[in-house]
Amino acid sequence: MTDSQKKITYSAIADRSGISIATISRVINNSSNVKDDTRKKVIEAMKSLGYDTSALEANTSRTNDLIIFNIPSLDNPFYSLIIQGAKAAAQRNGYNMLINEDPIDERSLDSFTALLKKTNAAGLITTNCIARSTLLRLNTILPLVQCCECIDGLDIPFVTIDDVSAARNAVEYLISLGKNRIAFINGPLEYKYSRDRLKGYLQALEQANLHKDPDIIIQLQEIDYDMAVSAATQLLNSEQRPDAFFASSDVYAAAAIKASRRAALRVPGDIAIVGFDNIGLSSLCTPSITTVNQPKFQLGSLSCEMLIKRINAEQIPIQSMYMDTELIVRETTQKSVRS
Repeated sequence: MTDSQKKITYSAIADRSGISIATISRVINNSSNVKDDTRKKVIEAMKSLGYDTSALEANTSRTNDLIIFNIPSLDNPFYSLIIQGAKAAAQRNGYNMLINEDPIDERSLDSFTALLKKTNAAGLITTNCIARSTLLRLNTILPLVQCCECIDGLDIPFVTIDDVSAARNAVEYLISLGKNRIAFINGPLEYKYSRDRLKGYLQALEQANLHKDPDIIIQLQEIDYDMAVSAATQLLNSEQRPDAFFASSDVYAAAAIKASRRAALRVPGDIAIVGFDNIGLSSLCTPSITTVNQPKFQLGSLSCEMLIKRINAEQIPIQSMYMDTELIVRETTQKSVRS
């Protein structure tokens, strides 16, 4: 019988090392929650008993308490509560968290993996837009969980929402108010949320037999308030102006309010507005923004809990979790409000 064919007996390793069977199990399953000295003692005991420890030693560099949380931009307020939720879950489980806003693509992958090695990261949560091939490569380097942005069909777990359904419901609500020329302010189409919210918007129009007019779909390349104000102003100054805006973010919805005021239009008397995300801005605006609420804290918390299970090599199936959303009706669609 060769070394690699020997069956590991926890009790024999415990007798040789003086380490508990539970701790030995964590070492063999490559858990992060084991001190380096303890891990070394277990590996040395296994070696002395003739076991093959090459796989364990190769994975030793992964044993750390640091989780990397990758986001597209620190400027987008949407990520604030998601980060808070992830951080709370990390702290509950004895982990630290590092926020990183680097793009992750084929050009930056080498420098990003160098960062992972330099920080000795235990795992990665990403809310970024990442290509399938890059995600698969990252997943071979360390445990990974996708949050919000995700690619379905991979053996990589994620926590997100059903953007198609949420957007469709929001537009159906505007249609129920009698709106029939609903403009859409959307973000960059490389993101899953933008593609899916566009799909939901178009589905709602189709189901209501409303004309799909590409001239009233504003497609922006970033979450930029000033760009959105300018684009919405142009629409409102056109001959066939919209009677409502659906925006794929509350930042865009706030921009639509500003553009409406520039055009001397009342919100919601002349034009109704619905946003998305329910960030703090949505309740602080005047008028306050009707919006789709995402459970942002829970998205971050569940993503981190799922990642820690992967780090600890718990025998769980790859999970794909879709969380519920809710339409929060506020002043930008309530007819009794004047502005």
